Parts: sequence; structure tokens; C-alpha cells
Amino acid sequence: MKKYLLSMALFVCGLTAAFAQQEGPKPGSWKAYDKIKMGDKFMGERNSESFEKAQAAYAEAETILRDEIEKATAEQKVDKLAQLYLQSGQLQDKLFNTILNNAQQGLPFDTVQFCQRIDNIVASYAAAAENNNKPNAKGKVKADAVIQTYCKFRMMGLTTLYYNCGAFMDAMGKKQESVDYFQKFVDFPRKAVVFSPTEIDSIYNAGAKIYSTARFNLALQNYYLKNWDKAIACCDEALKDTVGVHDLYLIKINSYGEKKDSAAWKRTLIEAAQRTGKSSYLQNLMYYYIQNNNIAEADELVTKLVADYPNDKMAWYMKGSIELNVKKDYAAARESFGKALAIDPDFQDALFNMGTCYINDIYDQRVSGKFKYIGTDRRIEGKGEAAYKKEKAIYDQELATVRGYYEKAKPYLEHLRELTPDDAKRWASPLQMVYSSLDMKEQANEMDELLRAANQ
Repeated sequence: MKKYLLSMALFVCGLTAAFAQQEGPKPGSWKAYDKIKMGDKFMGERNSESFEKAQAAYAEAETILRDEIEKATAEQKVDKLAQLYLQSGQLQDKLFNTILNNAQQGLPFDTVQFCQRIDNIVASYAAAAENNNKPNAKGKVKADAVIQTYCKFRMMGLTTLYYNCGAFMDAMGKKQESVDYFQKFVDFPRKAVVFSPTEIDSIYNAGAKIYSTARFNLALQNYYLKNWDKAIACCDEALKDTVGVHDLYLIKINSYGEKKDSAAWKRTLIEAAQRTGKSSYLQNLMYYYIQNNNIAEADELVTKLVADYPNDKMAWYMKGSIELNVKKDYAAARESFGKALAIDPDFQDALFNMGTCYINDIYDQRVSGKFKYIGTDRRIEGKGEAAYKKEKAIYDQELATVRGYYEKAKPYLEHLRELTPDDAKRWASPLQMVYSSLDMKEQANEMDELLRAANQ
């Protein structure tokens, strides 16, 4: 499984406009306003001493706002609280700008403080918007349109930043904190009180790729944390998208394995095979049945699969695989693989297994003693010419039967070669056997050369 955590620069760049200074409603606290203006003046002087003075002035403003918010909360002054929280959000923006500028320019910055400031900004604007829409002491809602617009504008610019926080925490090895921030990122548009349902849909649609990646990260991080149930739930959510589907199924399958939930484990293997078209999931399931000598359950399962999904190539492929590898019923297996190939003539695994069916079938017939001469050390003998001809005819018929199986295997394996010309390790060995058995020496030698090259 690979991580899908993306580059920080992908989301940090281009955010300056979202944090550009804009005139808003009047301050909730004039005392804090004065300290903030003082800080802005020092910042404008652009030297290290003035920077420290600016930070001190902003810190004083933070303290003033905290005290006034506490007082307004006790007095239930929602109008005042909306203004104070908005002012607090504006101040947090200023404190965050220095960190953001360093991040954009590739300069060192405190990633923990980056995350804390994002939390502070979001909390401030969310509280401003919430109080802006609360009934006042007289039970009336007097929402300030300017506050509402301002909060929406600011929070729109924050939608991507929680992803960065999740990636930062992961880079520091803080898995649980990484999970928390990726979850905040995924939930943010839905939970922010400022967006309409249409706007929420628009945000998710515009960032579909990164939201899919974040959901994948949540599944992966919870798996690393051994939160099996959460990992499974996150996989189910992430599998609604198309990012990392194969790895998501691996996470889900392994999580069920850790939970010792064999029924869900088997069910997920089948679901994964049908969703991805990868036969490796079914091979794991077959190995499970073989290891547990559970042929009856395997047969029952594949019979139900083809009954429920008669047009699903993976259902027929799995039935054929059980018949080939577990039951050794080659005729039934060929019929099942034939139905899979009727649905998808280029189904590579079915092509390989169809060829294998013919090769294994005739091999088993030879070693089981079915033939009088083929597969034995017996020489053709007979007392007299007539008797010899009779025995020779038996040998020729047996040889024709054997070659007939290889002739039937040949087109499936050659088609597989056409589809995967660079994967000689997959088809060169069985094709070499086929060509040798059919006295196609030049083609057999070519397969030998390809195998040697592939194994170097």
C-alpha cells in the first residue's frame, strides 16, 4: 500500500488573495482595535525589532478580545459576540500571515503553530457566523449581512488548509493528529455554518480529487493506528470515489483479517475482485479454501455467484478457478472460463487459465496411466507386421489426442502474448511447452530465449 499524501506546496500557493485585507464591520472592541493598529504599524517598518513589537501588540489584542468575549458570553449579547469573534478571526489572520508567507516562500516555519492558527481562525469565524444568526435577548435574529459575507469569504479561503495540517502531522509521525486534521478537512465544508447546500456541493466537486485523496489517507492512517473499525468505515467512504481503490480494498481486507471476521473478509475479497477486475483477490480466497480443505463451501459460493451475477466475468472466472485449482474438474473449468471470455475476450487471467486447463488436463491424463504408450517408457512392439501396425496406430492416436490438447491451448496463450508482449514471464513458459509438444522447434527456441532474457 502506498501513501497518497500530497505536496504541501500544492495547497499553500495561491492563498494570498483569500487572506487579503478587506474592510469589514466595525470592531467589537476598540481597545483591541487600537492594539491591532499599533501592531500593523510596527509590521510596516519591516525589521526584526519592529516585528517583535508587532507580535507583542497583537498578543495584547488577543488577551483583550478573550476577556471581552467571556464578558459578552456571560451577558448573552449575541450581536456583540458576533462582532468580537469576527475581530478575533481578523487578528488570527494577521498572526497566521507570517507563517503562511514563509510556507509560500519555502522558508522555515513552525508547522505546529501553522495548525494551531488554522484552528483558531476557523473557530473564530465559525463562532462569529453562529452568533450572527442567534436570537438576541428579545428572541429576534438580527443577522448582519456584512458579518455573514465576511465570514463566508474567509472560510472559503480555509477549505484546503486542513489538508496541509494532516500532512504536516503525518510528516512528524503524529498519526492520530494527522487523522484528526484529515477528518477536519473532509468535514469542513459540511460543518461550516456559512455555506449553503449548493455551495457545499460546489466545494466538494471542485476539489473532488483532493477530497478523495484525504479520504484515502484517513483509511490508511487509521489502519496504521490499528483502529480496524474506523479504517473499514473510512474505506467504505473512500470507495465511493476512484482514488486508490486497490489499496483501499487491501486496507479493508487486512482490517477484517485483524478482526478475525472471516465472513466479512471473504465477502470483501469478492467485492474487490468484482470492482477492480483483479483476480489476485480471488486467488487469496482460493488459497484460503485450499488451506482449509473447504471445497464444499468454495463450490457453494461460486455457484451462488454465477447465479446472482451471470453477466459478471469475475464470477465465472472465480468458478473456473475453483474448478481448476481445487476440484481439478478441467472440463467444467474450461466451460466457466469460456463464459468469462465470452463477456470479455481480452480477459488476460481467463486466457492464461484456459490454456492452463488444457495443459494440466493432458498432463494429469498422462501421469495417471490413461495412455498405453504416452507418458510411459513402453516401446511399440508387436509380433509380426500386423500386430506392430496395430500398436503403432494406438500410439499415433494417443499422440494426436495429446497434441490436440496443446493445439487447443495454443490460441489462448498466443492471444495473451499479443495483449501483454512485455510480460514474457507470464506466457513464455507455457507457450514453450505447447510449441515443443507440437514440434514447433523454432517457436519453442524463441520462448527459451525470451525466458532467459526475462530472468536476467
